Amino acid sequence: MMLVVSPEKCTGCRACEVFCSLSHEGQAIPELSRIKVWKAEARNTFLPIVCPPCTERPCLSACPEEGALSLRQDGAVVVEESLCTGCCKCLRACELGAITLHRLEGRGKHGKAVVLKCDLCDGEPWCVKVCQPGAVVTAEASSSAGRSAFARLTELRRSAEAEMAELGLRARREPR
Repeated sequence: MMLVVSPEKCTGCRACEVFCSLSHEGQAIPELSRIKVWKAEARNTFLPIVCPPCTERPCLSACPEEGALSLRQDGAVVVEESLCTGCCKCLRACELGAITLHRLEGRGKHGKAVVLKCDLCDGEPWCVKVCQPGAVVTAEASSSAGRSAFARLTELRRSAEAEMAELGLRARREPR
C-alpha cells in the first residue's frame, strides 16, 4: 500500500495533520504530524507532503544507526525512536521532504531529538480517513497510480519550492 496525493483536491484544512499527531502523539499538535501541508501562495493551492513510500528508499541507506530505520512488510519505512540519534542523514536523503526532525526532550537515543515520518498507520492511515475531499488516498504499490505517485509528488514539491523561493520564502526548514 502507498499514499497518493491529489493536491488539486486539498482545501488546506489540515485535518490530516491534526489527526496524525493525535494518533501518534496523543495530542493535537500539527508540528508533530507525519504529514505536512504546504501552501503554494502564488496559486493559492495546497500540497500535502507525505511519504508515499518511494521505491529506492534512500533514507534507509543514509541512516548510520543500525535498526533506527527499518522496512516493514507493508512497504512503510518506520523509525525506531529508541535508536534514532537525530543525525538528520535520512532527512537530507529524502527528496520529498517527508521526514522532519523534532527536538523533543526525552525522545530518541540521546533523549534530545527524533525524526518523524509517515508509517502508514499500520495500514489504516488517519490522513486518508479524515480527508473529506479525497486529496490523500491509498493505492496498491503495484497499481499505475501507486507507481507514479512518488514521481508526481516529487515534481509538485519542486514546483512549490520554486514558487516559494520566488516569493523569498523557504519551503523546507533544514535542521540546525
